Amino acid sequence: MKRSSWPLLDGRTRPLKMKEWGDLAVMDPDAGKRPRGRGFLAAEKDWLHIDAGSALENPIVTLYTGDDPGAESGWDEVEEITVISTTGFLALCDSGYEPLRKENLATAGVGPYLIRVHASDRSSDGKKPRFLIQVIPGERTGAESEPASSTIEESTGPLLVRTSFEQPDEWARLLQVLEGGSEHYDSITVIDNPAYAGFTADQIQARIGRDDEDWPNSTVVLIADERTLASADFPLLAVNNLPDEDDDPFRITLVAAGSFVVNLELANTSFGEWGRGVDTDGVYREEHY
Repeated sequence: MKRSSWPLLDGRTRPLKMKEWGDLAVMDPDAGKRPRGRGFLAAEKDWLHIDAGSALENPIVTLYTGDDPGAESGWDEVEEITVISTTGFLALCDSGYEPLRKENLATAGVGPYLIRVHASDRSSDGKKPRFLIQVIPGERTGAESEPASSTIEESTGPLLVRTSFEQPDEWARLLQVLEGGSEHYDSITVIDNPAYAGFTADQIQARIGRDDEDWPNSTVVLIADERTLASADFPLLAVNNLPDEDDDPFRITLVAAGSFVVNLELANTSFGEWGRGVDTDGVYREEHY
């Protein structure tokens, strides 16, 4: 059956048993793209890559399309991400990018889709991994945001990633402080893309690019989340992305972040030293130039 005559998936299907073990993809297999990425989910235009885990059993997959049914409870993991379909066609595919069902998941044609993936037993020996994949059409406004890329940025250096989009005025004031500050902020790359709304620190770290020796392009990440934008001093969440280091994240005011970034880049201090200097509310406020 030609792809153009594939029916739209209508609602929820019964579990689908895979014939071959491997990762999963929701994609247009004819778009000439090869899904890739780190972390549970990674996406770009016309594809979503799902890490199926390390269990040695064929997974059981259930599909849902249409109106948002809401997230279900009782799963080990639930994550969602936006995929932009430029062709109006998406299919569930195996790790070889071959369709597993001859049904089109892009029920609203070209445009954005919120894809919510539930998973259990991805890495449990002796158990079949289970997935529920919900493909939900997004609003068609004519000006869609870019999907969350498998590599969140290509530049090197510290990142400031916005993950809350409910306070546009506060975000504008944060940018004013950043742009009107000293040259100590110059090395920071701002990532302002609604596709990263609600992302956790782990999700952001999984999408930071790495070089040929697997060294991350950005070793420190600052996150502007809902708590950041709810406070006048903008307490950013600071995350250490250096390999093999397990320093806990902490919050640091935007005013202090400039000296924090500079001193880390000059190796004057370590991430952990700053983390040990937080106030009783968990926020670091001092400046050191």
